[in-house]
Amino acid sequence: MDTKAEQYYPTYTFKPENRDVVLLEFEEAQKIANGQTKVFGQVTNILLAVVTILIPLFFEKETDSTNTFAIIKENGLFFSSIIFVFGALILRYFVDLQKSITINARKVVTLRTMLGLDYGHIHLTLPNWRVEGATNPFTIKYFNGWLMFQSMPFWVLTIGVNAIWWLTTNGRVQYNFDIFSDGTIFIPWYFGNIFISLTYLIIFRRNLNDTHETCFLNIVKIIAKIMRFRLLDNFEYILYRAKLGITEINRLNVNYENLKSILIEIEDKTFYENNGISFKSLFRALLSQIKPLRKKLNLIESGGSTITMQLSRTLFIPSNQNKYLRKIFEILLSFWLQKQFSKLEILNLYIVSVRYDYGVMGLSNAIKHFYTDVKNKKLSIEESFVLVERLSNVTGTFRRERVDFLIEKSNNDLKRDKINDLYDTFIKKGIIKV
Repeated sequence: MDTKAEQYYPTYTFKPENRDVVLLEFEEAQKIANGQTKVFGQVTNILLAVVTILIPLFFEKETDSTNTFAIIKENGLFFSSIIFVFGALILRYFVDLQKSITINARKVVTLRTMLGLDYGHIHLTLPNWRVEGATNPFTIKYFNGWLMFQSMPFWVLTIGVNAIWWLTTNGRVQYNFDIFSDGTIFIPWYFGNIFISLTYLIIFRRNLNDTHETCFLNIVKIIAKIMRFRLLDNFEYILYRAKLGITEINRLNVNYENLKSILIEIEDKTFYENNGISFKSLFRALLSQIKPLRKKLNLIESGGSTITMQLSRTLFIPSNQNKYLRKIFEILLSFWLQKQFSKLEILNLYIVSVRYDYGVMGLSNAIKHFYTDVKNKKLSIEESFVLVERLSNVTGTFRRERVDFLIEKSNNDLKRDKINDLYDTFIKKGIIKV
């Protein structure tokens, strides 16, 4: 297998003699993807033609209409409701077809990468976000945007069914429904248009969400765009790489249980109880920013972010942005992460993703940087303490009062002399600056 493909499927290999089998599978996947795309286009064109023909026929005003159309006109409200349900079923079919096309397209890109086929980095004719020139399967998305070809069925059905409903109810102010014995409830006709639009929107967009994508996350991204706050693209790929980090650290047989306990003690004591944020910690962090209060209350300057909030910032939020907006989006993304992963998964994702020193990202690199040997490494409680102190140290320098404060803060049985020996060694080697 081509070495570049290992970043997508590091545990998958095939023998050179099986290359022809993989090639056949690639060709078959490409045929299926091309065939499904062609079907999608043909059915969309047919749907557009049907809606275009249906609307004028449905509301033909001539008196010599056939009995069928006469019945339709007399029961316009009923038939428009039937068309609404039928349109919803058709839209659901297009959603499933689009998901199938995307899955096969991702398979094509993955197999092409495994076979060592690469179109290079110049995408003037083959853009890297389309299956024809993509080298990363995660760039092929279920939902590509509201103005893209894949969204055409949504617009055709939404506009068409809304037009039928409007023409059916045209001239009627409201509908009376005898729901209660003591009177009636009045529903304006345009509520039907709102209901149709929202229903089709939910059917189409929600079912085209990726593995960890949710409506809440999509709203957060829209808010970020409105506020001109930048979030990193392709959350699915970022999470996939983080998950591979967990796989890699387990493959190396690293025992980091002590790191977990120290991390929670120092960074987020309520980690297993909170729902991703801690208002108490945020308030304490606010007080710690005021120097007189910090000294009076014996606080250490901090940002008040929980482990989940720190993970959100590390994975999805670029640095050098407004710190107040950044905190808001940390909170919003933490609510989303809390729903997607268990506490243990969040803790593991955090450990393999965060920065432990300048240019040192993830636990595997941190162990190499500080302790050299990674494979079969069992982190002692003192070694774990140093790593946690480093990841929470913004300046990167050694400060004795900070280390002493964190030792006192921890409930673990830490040996101060061993910790001091570790810091002395790192300072002498130039790994940590004073």
